Amino acid sequence: MSASQVSDHFHNYFEIVTAKTPDLLDRVFRIRHDVYCREFGYLEGEACSGGLEHDEYDSLAQHCLIIHRATGAGAGCVRMVMTTNEPTFLLPLERFCSESLTDPVLHPAHLPRLNVAEGSRLAVHTQFRRRIGETESPVGIALNNASSPNEQRTFPLLSLALFYASAAMMTFVQRQHVFVMIEPRLARRAISLKLPFVQAGNVVDYHGQRAPYYVSVQDVLNNIPEDMQGLYQFVHDSLKRTY
Repeated sequence: MSASQVSDHFHNYFEIVTAKTPDLLDRVFRIRHDVYCREFGYLEGEACSGGLEHDEYDSLAQHCLIIHRATGAGAGCVRMVMTTNEPTFLLPLERFCSESLTDPVLHPAHLPRLNVAEGSRLAVHTQFRRRIGETESPVGIALNNASSPNEQRTFPLLSLALFYASAAMMTFVQRQHVFVMIEPRLARRAISLKLPFVQAGNVVDYHGQRAPYYVSVQDVLNNIPEDMQGLYQFVHDSLKRTY
């Protein structure tokens, strides 16, 4: 399938937007509640009250939402938390997983502070992760058996579209350095998709076995496979229109 065919195929079934309005943000928070609170039990208490999962970092983040066109259902989301000029400000992984950040160079504190962000709360909704074995992680290739074969072929692109959305949002704010705290197996999968993740520290127990990874936005853009360039452009242009 050519680059244009991939993007057209995805566009037929999904819309991707920058979530800024209260309504769109609520839809993001509802996906996160369904996945991180209800399905996996990673989060609880006040963060999960009222069917919405949110925290103090959301006001400092850029948010992306993927919407299933046929049903209007939220299919996936991701946020990019931005560093600030505040000297005491810590990104989530600096605050909760500081002991895992052991790389002497690839560390948020060792890079230009206003050129750094953290990708987090990346989730594909449960109903789009029904293939056996793909319900074990908030991010996965999914299959909705009630959908047509053509539509099913777009579901594996959801997680990749969210990764591309993360890169696109960083280009809007002109930030280059991204950190994420993810499972090593997900990082390996991302690398297989030509997303150049570099491990930046040790594996720790943080909602399961996770490690910090670094990725350069420019390296992501330089390594997009030819047949996926149309998907990235669709994601970029869609988010830009709603930014």
